[in-house]
Amino acid sequence: STTGKPDSTGSVGTAVEGAIKEVSELLDKLVKAVKTAEGASSGTAAIGEVVADDAKAADKDSVKGIAKGIKEIVEAAGGSEKLKAAAAKEGNEKAGKLFGKVDANNAGDSEAASKAAGAVSAVSGEQILSAIVTAASAGEADQEGKKPGDATNPIAAATGNKDEDGADFDKEGMKKDDQIAAAIALRGMAKDGKFAVKNGGGEKEKAEGAIKGAAESAVRK
Repeated sequence: STTGKPDSTGSVGTAVEGAIKEVSELLDKLVKAVKTAEGASSGTAAIGEVVADDAKAADKDSVKGIAKGIKEIVEAAGGSEKLKAAAAKEGNEKAGKLFGKVDANNAGDSEAASKAAGAVSAVSGEQILSAIVTAASAGEADQEGKKPGDATNPIAAATGNKDEDGADFDKEGMKKDDQIAAAIALRGMAKDGKFAVKNGGGEKEKAEGAIKGAAESAVRK
């Protein structure tokens, strides 16, 4: 399928490939700006990095700095009024399992990776940008790193809490595809931002390509 939606075989790879679209001029500028932001990921190799152990929390100043920088660039370009805040759907909350500790019961797996890819492929770059701008406009308390089940803001979800288990996103503010995709993009770009997948049964290998593809797609939509 080249539509960005999973095909009948449920191929995550195909869904991710379909989700990767041409980089717009604005997004080109954003990626360059983000790479020069303090503490941002050192390059594309680190975007969507998967670890088979506990993912420590992403650097909170890096996550907030990236989100704030994106908000300022969008607003400077007069884009905040133009962004289409189209309604996004729910159904991919299980992607939250990639944002916590690795353990036998709650760790991320290939299913969570598929949900992450599904969230990214279901939304546009404008929707992701809009979700990041909205997140960066929220109060400081809402932006503090939280475990997936408690996060109500993509910045909080992207930062995370290294001591907490992975879990489905469960709160309003993190259930919709644009919010999930925004968290994936922010964690993918942030310093120390990694996605946790349990090591066993080939889950890390099965999930790795899908997560990296989803994160890169979310950053470059």
